[in-house]
Amino acid sequence: MEGRSLLIVEDDALLRELVAGALETRGFRVTTAATAADAMRAVHTVDPDGALVDIDLGEGPTGFDFADRLLQQYPHVAIVFLTNLPDPRFADRDPNGLPRGVAYLRKSAISDVDAIIAALDSALRGGNLTQHRHDRNPKRPLANLTRRQIDVLRMVVDGKTNAQIADARGVTLKSVEATLQRAYLAIGIAPETNGNSRVLAARRFLEATEPTVRQLPAPESPG
Repeated sequence: MEGRSLLIVEDDALLRELVAGALETRGFRVTTAATAADAMRAVHTVDPDGALVDIDLGEGPTGFDFADRLLQQYPHVAIVFLTNLPDPRFADRDPNGLPRGVAYLRKSAISDVDAIIAALDSALRGGNLTQHRHDRNPKRPLANLTRRQIDVLRMVVDGKTNAQIADARGVTLKSVEATLQRAYLAIGIAPETNGNSRVLAARRFLEATEPTVRQLPAPESPG
């Protein structure tokens, strides 16, 4: 694998440079980009063997969008997604809609660069990627949520009320309340009427999908 050309697409500057440095010490020739647009320009210049791609790249196209376009033009490039998201549903993507032959690593599930290199090696060689598909691990965070529950919880995290969620989704308030109650149970939170369940669920969602949890108020102790 010595000398393989790798493109890293990551919007977090610190993480991007840390991963790039670690992989360069292992013999990769690394090019980095912070956005999908920058990444495509880099691809035309370096024609990489592989791409290590974050999914949430901030405003604009996602890592999935970039990968789709990349493989249309350069189908030989091996792709490893490196993300905070438990699975593609959290980026509005069909879990079965990923390109063939890709790896999917959760940042919180890897402890060192060796895990990334192992996934890259398998993807570059067209090997068995089963152990490098964290999105298929039944023990991944929030695995029991449905797509609808994910969408509603995301709106809760964004600060929307149940009435605003109902209006945005074109459903009844009762439907939103029922969806939230099922979502709470799915992630092991007892439904309550004092708002604690809502806060706990939002916190759990953020812990599973973002590297740094936003400051949310802690639930009040009962009585």
